[in-house]
Amino acid sequence: MVDGSLWPQTRGIGTGDAPWRQAQGHQRSGVTKQSTAVFRPIGRVEDGAIRVHRRWAASLDGIGGFSHLIVIFWLNHAHKPELKLHPKGLRRIPPLGFLATRTPHRANPIGMTVVKLLKRRGNRLRVEGLDAWAGTPILDIKPYTRKDSIKTFRIPTWVKLLDQAETDPLRKYA
Repeated sequence: MVDGSLWPQTRGIGTGDAPWRQAQGHQRSGVTKQSTAVFRPIGRVEDGAIRVHRRWAASLDGIGGFSHLIVIFWLNHAHKPELKLHPKGLRRIPPLGFLATRTPHRANPIGMTVVKLLKRRGNRLRVEGLDAWAGTPILDIKPYTRKDSIKTFRIPTWVKLLDQAETDPLRKYA
């Protein structure tokens, strides 16, 4: 049994305005813009793999047909965010709002990554490319499909500086 007091809690930072409305017969989550949501993790990161809690193991049936998965997790080691920061600590990049960066320190520290599925064995998924620490709570797993791929996109030039810093350690704090 998981201690419910340790479950991640979030609160909204804004609202969406979509061109569609709730479909007939679909239930709302019960979360309003003034309420707090409580996430119940479905598993944890263990030894470079994802271990889904046994009660959710049957929900993995059919997942082996996908080469890649989208993993959503709670960044349980993150601290309270600063509204503005230098991405990856690079002082040559002007401070940016945390929502414009990939910092783990967020209002609701939710991480998301695409991983390669290597093998499923029972309630364990052996994956490649998971950028989360051991013990990280897994909130959801979704199959990666063609619609998840964006062919044409835009990034600011400072992101290229981050890429250079990652490949050249001498530039990291320049």
